[in-house]
Amino acid sequence: MSCVRYSYFRVLHVPCHLTQALLYRLSGDYNPLHSDPMIANLAGFSRPILHGLCTLGFAVRAVIKCCCGGQPSLVKSVLGRFLMHVYPGETLMTEMWQSETRIIYQTKVKEREKVVLSGAVLLNHVSSAL
Repeated sequence: MSCVRYSYFRVLHVPCHLTQALLYRLSGDYNPLHSDPMIANLAGFSRPILHGLCTLGFAVRAVIKCCCGGQPSLVKSVLGRFLMHVYPGETLMTEMWQSETRIIYQTKVKEREKVVLSGAVLLNHVSSAL
C-alpha cells in the first residue's frame, strides 16, 4: 500500500451572480427549473437553482487558476459528483489539494456551509525542461 502525499491546500471564494442561471441558459439548457420560480417550487426548491454544469465550471476554473497557473491545457480530465443544489447569488468556495498527477477538490456554498460538489482533476504529464 502506498500513500499519496497531497500538498498545496488552496481555497478560492467566488460569488455567483444572481443572474448566473439565466446567463448559463445561453449554453442551450432551457430547463425551467433554472429560471421559473413556480417550477422550482414544484421540484421542492425555494427558488430556481444553478445548473450543475455551471457549478462544475466554477470549480474547474478555480483549479485552473490556483493550481495550473491559468493554463487549461494542463487538465487531462475532470471527475465530479454533484451532491447538492446551488442557488444563484451564493458564494462558491472551492478547496483544493494537489499531488503530482491530480487535484482533489470540493466546492462548498459558503452561506449554507454545505458541500455541493466533489471530485478530482487529472493533470497532463508535464515533462521536465531538462
